[in-house]
Amino acid sequence: MADETLPPLAVAVKSLTGVGLIDGGDTVDVRFAAPDGQVIAVLIPRPVFAELQARALAVPTRLDDPEPRS
Repeated sequence: MADETLPPLAVAVKSLTGVGLIDGGDTVDVRFAAPDGQVIAVLIPRPVFAELQARALAVPTRLDDPEPRS
């Protein structure tokens, strides 16, 4: 059986252009402007978006903080 694992994908964005709910509120549509002017849309299940918000707003713990302390 062939390995069907997809490689990681990185996309450069220039700015956030919009956030909205679709799919009856089950999915968050996040839109960005790319450096070349195109639109990049990321569709995120609402529970995953909530987890992302919680992690982004959380106070970093010592293990989460990549900066060395003096």
